Amino acid sequence: MAFEAELRQEKDEEQHGRETLEKYSYSPYIEEVEGWPDSEAKDCYLKDLKRLRDVMIHSKKLGYGGFAMGMIYGKLKQKYPKAHQAFNEELSA
Repeated sequence: MAFEAELRQEKDEEQHGRETLEKYSYSPYIEEVEGWPDSEAKDCYLKDLKRLRDVMIHSKKLGYGGFAMGMIYGKLKQKYPKAHQAFNEELSA
C-alpha cells in the first residue's frame, strides 16, 4: 500500500512537471528571435535562449537542479542578461 502511494506521488510530480513546462513553453522573447532571418548565429542564440528558459523553469518553478544546472544557469545568465531579465519577468507573472 505504501509502495502504491509512492508510485502515485511520483506520477503526480511528473504530471505537475509536464504541466509547468507546457505552461511556460511560450515566450514572446523567443518568438521574436525565431522571426529573424536564418543564420548559424541565430540558431546558436535560439538554442541558448531555450536552454536558459528551461533551466530557469526547472530551478524556479519545479524546484530542482544540480550543480551542472547551476553552472549552465550562471553562464547563460551572464551571457544574455536581457534575455534573463525577460524570462524572469515572464516567470514572475
